[in-house]
Amino acid sequence: MKQLIVLTGLLSMTIFMSCKTNNNFTNEENLQYTKMGNRIVKQSFDTLRSSLQTAISEQGVASAISFCQVNAYPLTDIYASDSVLIRRTALKYRNPANKPDSTEERILHFFASQKENGIENDSLKTVTERAANKIIHFYKPIILQPMCGTCHGDKTNLMTTDLWKTIDSLYPSDMAYGFKPGDIRGMWHIQFTTKNKAK
Repeated sequence: MKQLIVLTGLLSMTIFMSCKTNNNFTNEENLQYTKMGNRIVKQSFDTLRSSLQTAISEQGVASAISFCQVNAYPLTDIYASDSVLIRRTALKYRNPANKPDSTEERILHFFASQKENGIENDSLKTVTERAANKIIHFYKPIILQPMCGTCHGDKTNLMTTDLWKTIDSLYPSDMAYGFKPGDIRGMWHIQFTTKNKAK
């Protein structure tokens, strides 16, 4: 009988906790911000990818590195606003401006732990948190695509020596290499201020 009472209590607590996230979101709010975050990430990624593909086809891979250095931030900011900030960060970053803060490091390690536990890329869980200042933070892992392997892959590949010389000249402290397609390259970090309402 005592075990039944304890089991019933635990079940009730589980049901109650499932209605909230650890940031006092209802499931509905969490789903809304997740949907908005995913939409912004897709738009931003599609814009970056198509612009980079155009630059590669017109100028070649090595020249596209310079294009990316100059245009990555402006292209990412196309979908930003007074109430939405968009950022990319990684543990192994190329641009020092993309160095993660302590919270971003925690989330990046969480994504890495999901992979280490055998979770497939399509099943990696995004993270949505509400900070003390009421800003909503949405985090989504960046999975390295095959087309990105040229500039983030094997630095010892003799066929890409000139490419790596260009990268090293533009980013002397580069750490964003040695990845294979399917690896976690970094993550998107979308911030929603209180002005923005989930839709």
